[in-house]
Amino acid sequence: MSASSPDGPSPLRKLAWTVGAVLIAVLILFPVVWMGLMMIKPTDAMFARPTVWLFTPTLEHFDYVVERGFHVYLLTSLVLGAVSTLLVVIIGTPAAYAFARFEMRFRDDLFLFILATRMAPPVCLVIPYYLIFAKLGLLDTFLGLTLAYMTFNLSFYIWVLRSFCRDLPVELEEAAMLEGWSRLAVFRRVVFPLLRNGIIATSVLCFIFAWNEFLFAFMLGGKNVHTLPVAIPTLITAQGVRWGEMAVVGMVALTPVMLAVFLLQRHIVRGLTMGAVKG
Repeated sequence: MSASSPDGPSPLRKLAWTVGAVLIAVLILFPVVWMGLMMIKPTDAMFARPTVWLFTPTLEHFDYVVERGFHVYLLTSLVLGAVSTLLVVIIGTPAAYAFARFEMRFRDDLFLFILATRMAPPVCLVIPYYLIFAKLGLLDTFLGLTLAYMTFNLSFYIWVLRSFCRDLPVELEEAAMLEGWSRLAVFRRVVFPLLRNGIIATSVLCFIFAWNEFLFAFMLGGKNVHTLPVAIPTLITAQGVRWGEMAVVGMVALTPVMLAVFLLQRHIVRGLTMGAVKG
């Protein structure tokens, strides 16, 4: 006997799926909730056994973080991630479209070379970057770190967006050009609107990569340009790990990514599933 009716799943199956989804959500959100409690929990109650659930909230961890200038590091990471991602979109979108549509000599070889720059371990690239930036006077500068972030994200962006461009029906572009539109007008008025979801999905991933990046920021940054991932290890002191302050910084670091994904989730889902269903 089938467990579901012709009209859809049975109520028991719906209940089972609901309970399973709730359990998965609890497992995923529990570390975030625990970290949120650590932000306002006094130090003496943080590791008490048994676990203390009722306590007087404190803001001492926030005061320490602000006094050490972590809000400046947060702003630096935000600006670096946003500016580098914007440059990647401006440069990478026409490049991905060109790789998808135009015939050129050694196109596959050139595309493989671009992809190889992303596949190489970052530690293999950071030393040449350091030597080049030292010669050009770009070490510990906002411009230098922006260029570094843009470079390692550009290859990923072109690689992903090229597949989106290839999924677009070329007949739309040909019809527009038969109407007398130039290639630039076709790209701006036909291709770009169709690629919007793919561009948003890929650019969000690029921003997350830049936001979480540590090695390049550590090696190429310094006193003047200090990002949040580089500043977090300073909370490990000779007296021990400042867990409350680390929870504050962790929640702050998690917030921009969660907001971006929440606000743009519709475009991200559409972009990531672009071309998955063929008519």
